[in-house]
Amino acid sequence: MKLGEVLDQRRKEKERQQKKETAKKIAVGTAVGTVVGAVTGVILAPKSGKETREDISKKTKGAAQNVKKTVKDSVDAIKEGEAKLKKEIKEKVEEFKDRDMFEVEIGSDKLEEETEIEVQQDSDNNEEM
Repeated sequence: MKLGEVLDQRRKEKERQQKKETAKKIAVGTAVGTVVGAVTGVILAPKSGKETREDISKKTKGAAQNVKKTVKDSVDAIKEGEAKLKKEIKEKVEEFKDRDMFEVEIGSDKLEEETEIEVQQDSDNNEEM
C-alpha cells in the first residue's frame, strides 16, 4: 500500500468520525426536542396539578434514560472506531517498516516530510549507482 493510500485512508476515517459526531448531535437534539415537546404537552393538558406533575416526572425519567442510552451507544461506537483505527494504523506502520520504506516517529507530524526526504535520498542514491 502506498503512502498516498494510507493518507487517504486516514482522511476517510476522520470523515467517518465526523459523521458519527454529527449523528450523535442529532440524536441528542432529537431527545431534547422530544422532552421539551412532552413537557409542553403535559403542562397544557387539562389535568389536575398532581397528575400533571406525575406525568412530567415519568416522561422526564423516560427521556433521561433514552438520552443516556443514546450517549452510551455513541461513546461505544466512537471507542470501537478509535480502537479499529489505531489497530489499522499500527498494521500499516509495521507493513511499511517491514518493507524498509521509511522510518516512523509515532506521534510526530513530520511523517510526510521524513518520507519525502527519504524518497529523495533513495532516488539520489539510485542515480549515483
